[in-house]
Parts: sequence; C-alpha cells; structure tokens
Amino acid sequence: MVGLLLTAVLALAPLPGLPALPDGTEVRIVSPNLRTVYLFWRIEQGELRLKARPIRPPENASVRLIVKTGRSLHIYEGRVRSGDIYLLLDQGIVSLRETFIRVYHLRTSKALDFWRERREEGEPRTPRTRPRRP
Repeated sequence: MVGLLLTAVLALAPLPGLPALPDGTEVRIVSPNLRTVYLFWRIEQGELRLKARPIRPPENASVRLIVKTGRSLHIYEGRVRSGDIYLLLDQGIVSLRETFIRVYHLRTSKALDFWRERREEGEPRTPRTRPRRP
C-alpha cells in the first residue's frame, strides 16, 4: 500500500532540478553513449513539438533524457518499455509521458504517440549501426 502511494506521489512530482519547463526548452532522448539522438523536442507555447524525425530506440534500451533550459543542462537516466520512457530517479521510476502531461501540463499533440503509430505499422525504426574500423 505504501509503495502504491509513493508511486502515485512520484508520478505527480516535477523532475529533480526542474521546477518548470519554459518555452524554448529543448528535450532530447539519446543513447547512453550520446551518439544517437532518438527524439528531439522543443517546448513552444506550452506544447511539446518534435523538431527532428524520431528514431525508435530498441525495447528495454537504456536512454538518457537531456533537458536544456536556458544555460542549464539536466541529464536523467531512463529505459524504454512498452511505448513509453521511464526515468530512473533516486525516489523511484517515473513515466516521462505522465510527467509531461500531468505535472508540466504540456500539450503533446502527436509528440509522444509516434511509437504507437510505428508499432501498428509493424516496422519499428531502429538506428543503423556501422561496423567499427579495426
């Protein structure tokens, strides 16, 4: 029961160090080695807008959320699971989708639904990898 209550409270709390996401904030989902940018959003007039063609990260992949507000840079660890990104915080696990919608009150239009569309089409888009040179 306590775990359920803690999960509910965490789902409605802002990200540590980010009390607000003003217009112009850039949000990126990248690979742990920072080489692949899966998603790039910018907040414009209270709406989360895609700024680049999304690449679907592999299921259960580790990712990093990078949020740039003005001159501040915030980095959070996360994992991709069943069409959502879950951030791994000190207090527990938080859904990125729920955090953007319920805590920051961002209009998302289709910014967070691209995975569902790809999943219905049956062809997941994953990043191309190049063989390493010896």
